[in-house]
Amino acid sequence: MILSSYSLSIRDTQRKKRQSLFLKGPLTFDWIIANIPDPTSRLILVAQAYMDMNSANEIPLSQKVWSSASIEGKDSRYRVTAHLREHVQGFEVIARPGKTSLLRKRT
Repeated sequence: MILSSYSLSIRDTQRKKRQSLFLKGPLTFDWIIANIPDPTSRLILVAQAYMDMNSANEIPLSQKVWSSASIEGKDSRYRVTAHLREHVQGFEVIARPGKTSLLRKRT
């Protein structure tokens, strides 16, 4: 019981630190979560921010990315990933069996 509450407090601390990160300028992840209701749009903005931080055009859809976009739960992640595959032109989701999916920006 103590271990699980300890890990939850660590996770909450990490989440609070991540929420203060920003996209560009003063646009924080907190602002994105509060003002953009569409989870797919939030994921794209957050993933783009992480790609820009790493100077890359792809990023694994890890728990850090999902949490930063405030998308919790397996079902929600599945729906967002399906929506990305079907309707979003500028990005592609690459399934990697045994690993997290990869979100790649099309060039």
